[in-house]
Amino acid sequence: MIDLVLNTIQTLLQDPSFLPVTIVFIMLVVFSFWQKLVRYILHLAVVYLAFLLFTATSHQATQAFPDEEKRNIIEDSMKLEVMAQTMAVKDDTADQNKNENFLDPSGPEVKQYMPIQKNEDNKPKTILVKRLVICENIDLKQRKPVRIKDVFIDTTSRIFCFVGVSNPDRSENIIHSWKYKGEPYATVHMNISVSDYFRCWSYITPGEHAVGQWSIAVLDDENNVLKEVDFTIVPFNEP
Repeated sequence: MIDLVLNTIQTLLQDPSFLPVTIVFIMLVVFSFWQKLVRYILHLAVVYLAFLLFTATSHQATQAFPDEEKRNIIEDSMKLEVMAQTMAVKDDTADQNKNENFLDPSGPEVKQYMPIQKNEDNKPKTILVKRLVICENIDLKQRKPVRIKDVFIDTTSRIFCFVGVSNPDRSENIIHSWKYKGEPYATVHMNISVSDYFRCWSYITPGEHAVGQWSIAVLDDENNVLKEVDFTIVPFNEP
């Protein structure tokens, strides 16, 4: 009986939660006396004793396995290891026979299975530019172009390219390719999600150096031109 009590006390002392719970219990008891709440001490004691009982019984239930069970576990582990090694030897033998092109003359000829490779890139693209306009601004709330033009003055703060794209199959990448006097000026890469009408836009900031003929083209990820439009930037003092 004494050994059981000593083992229980040792088990509680080894539990990492015993000390903090005990400290909290003592603090609550002292606080109850201080606030003249003696009637609550009994409830605290019941909770604390339940904690001690649960902790002691849970540690006893998790004792080590007997030697016989340990030996069985070790033997099972060895069996599993041997099985794995045997399978590896069989695989090596099969690979060796394959490399030597060994065929049994009395048996049927075995042909190696070759999976059919599907090339998704051969599918025709279904992405379509439904709308391409140049404008002075974008209504972000309604996602619509504002003041569509094909002639702008060089004092315009920004010139936008608004694009409406139909993309029913899969996500695609497109490019807004800005050109000034036929020479590349800027490229903007975008990813288009699956949508019946996906709206996107890019813009440039013109200046005195930007006077002249411009164009903007929408390209797919293979640099095929989906749609293109021209516009002009003129100086502010031009009549």
